[in-house]
Formats: sequence, C-alpha cells, structure tokens
Amino acid sequence: MKMCGNRADAGDIVQESFLRVIKYMKSYDPTYPFESWLGQIIRNVYLNSLRLEARRRSVPLSGSARDDDEAVSLEEVLADPAPGPERIAAAQSDSERVQQALATLSPTLRMPIILVDLEGMEREECARVLGCSLSALDVRLHRARASLREKLQDLQGGRS
Repeated sequence: MKMCGNRADAGDIVQESFLRVIKYMKSYDPTYPFESWLGQIIRNVYLNSLRLEARRRSVPLSGSARDDDEAVSLEEVLADPAPGPERIAAAQSDSERVQQALATLSPTLRMPIILVDLEGMEREECARVLGCSLSALDVRLHRARASLREKLQDLQGGRS
C-alpha cells in the first residue's frame, strides 16, 4: 500500500507476488532469509507494474488529479481508540502530504524510504532486496530523505 498509494494496485501486486511465490517456490534457497526472497519478488512485481503503467499511460483529458479520499492507513485507524475530530483531520492531512511527497519520488528513491524508514527493514537486508551495495543504499536514502524533506516543506507551505 505504501509503495503503490492505493488499495486496488496494492492488492494486485500482492496477488501477483504470491502467485509467483507458488510458481517459483522450488527455486527458493533456504540458506537465505525467506523475507528477503519474498521482498525481492514483491519489488520486481511492483517495478514491472510501473513499467506496464508507463507503457499504458495516456494524457488525461481533464487536469484534475486522482482523488483517494478513502485511503486511510491502518496505523492511523489503530493509533488512538478515540481520536477527536481535530486529530483525525490532522492525521489525514499529514498522511496525504506524505503520500503526495512519496509519489513524486522515483522508484529508485521511494523503495529504500519505504523499506527502511516505513517498514523498518535493516539496511543490509534492504540492500540485498534492492540488489545494490550498502553504500549505494545509503546514498539513495540520503537523497530520498533530503528530497522528501524538501517536498514536505513545500507542501507544508500551503498549510499554516
């Protein structure tokens, strides 16, 4: 959900990923962590979906952006059993700003942020999943965090 930005695409990616897990289970090497193998499959399915979407993308006839009013994270719902209306509005606004800022990052920068900062994956494991060196991951994280910080500050400027 954090990678895609909407439930429908996330569901499609999870479904396709598990179909591939079933199909390629015989090729799994148990000497490596299962989570890394699964993460690599999910990453590949996600990147393939981005490539397919880029091929199918057409110019919209209207200038309006997609409106995902119903997209509220599970963490927001479970964070406080009885949040007040002000807190709900602030949380939705913050979540929307983070989702907007994440969506503007390239997949190369978005994936490390999601895996390390949002999902809590260890840097070494994340580097393995993304197929890069630890130093390359650190550079991507640094650039992604700086870009995200800048984008969030720009988005914050529209809010008092």
